[in-house]
Amino acid sequence: MRILRPRSIFFLVTFTAVLCVYYMDPLKRLLASELNRLNTLRLIDPGPEWWRAHICKGNANDTYINITLPVLMRDIFPSLDKNIFLVESACKSNPAYRAWCSVESHTRENPNADVWYVMTSPIVNNTDKLPSRLLDHYPNLRIVSVDLDLVFNGTTLEEFFKSGRWHRNTPWPVIQLSDLLRVLLTWRFGGFYSDTDTVCIKDLSPLENVLVTSTTSRNHISNGVFHFYHHHEFLTMVMSTMIQMYHPKAWGSMGPSTFGSCVQRSCNLKDIRYLFPKNSSDPVTCGNVTILPEFYLLPYPWNQYRKIFEPEKWDEFVETHSHTFSIHSYGKVNGGMVVKIGSNSIYDGAARTFCPLSYFHASANHSAF
Repeated sequence: MRILRPRSIFFLVTFTAVLCVYYMDPLKRLLASELNRLNTLRLIDPGPEWWRAHICKGNANDTYINITLPVLMRDIFPSLDKNIFLVESACKSNPAYRAWCSVESHTRENPNADVWYVMTSPIVNNTDKLPSRLLDHYPNLRIVSVDLDLVFNGTTLEEFFKSGRWHRNTPWPVIQLSDLLRVLLTWRFGGFYSDTDTVCIKDLSPLENVLVTSTTSRNHISNGVFHFYHHHEFLTMVMSTMIQMYHPKAWGSMGPSTFGSCVQRSCNLKDIRYLFPKNSSDPVTCGNVTILPEFYLLPYPWNQYRKIFEPEKWDEFVETHSHTFSIHSYGKVNGGMVVKIGSNSIYDGAARTFCPLSYFHASANHSAF
């Protein structure tokens, strides 16, 4: 056996180290380059349905009996201008009964329209069989999921959406997304949009290219319900204006603030308070946009929402609101105020009359919903 001298060992170790450095350094550079490439790709293409990470909070439940939904514009495509859109933008797979009541009432009262419940969840909970019963009962109802990349593609809002500005540094990413999506869907396909904290009590078809004031002082324009034909120039203006007016810390900057600004421009007003003549209850038309007084679609302003839940007010409401098409319960501000079954409040009476299946499911095992 040959014994290596210390000098030979030194040269062997040194040679081995040099070889390692020689071969490892390019390998390190290659790995670093690959990591940089992957990071760049991640920035350019965050992957399919990247937006779900910013709005979905684990709403799905494996114990539910779920329906996998068809995808809007991939599996099913709306006709033009005969639509009503309601949107679930918070990725909930199990919407509240009041949301289903809104969906059902719009479907029931508008048999000649296709009613689209557009959900950001890919599934809907059918454990209590309400969604499937509604689909079976109303042939004009469509419950669909949505691929937001597909819906925004090729539109004025595409770059803004893909930039992610709508979810960064804001307390309300779901609301910002909802403000964008409602305008885009109506611009693409035409028809009505309505929030899901509403009950439709009359066929909406007489209302065309309309907005509604949201307060009795008529100094705000609501984006909670509106109608426009597809590619309407007012919504085209809204889409570009909402990007300009967006402020992540300002609630409604892409909603009522943008709509109010666009109405001022359309009607050539210095102040929106001058839109309606004093003591007038007639709609005002500016070009091809009509602005309705509040009682048409928002019979109570947001700070009077309690009236909607007061017992024994339904019969009086029916007698005094013959021009009202829809009731808004202001889910964002009512603090989860319950609807007592059989109270004959405005909401209870409207739900009992105009969303009977949803009302039955809500009241089957509960005294309130």
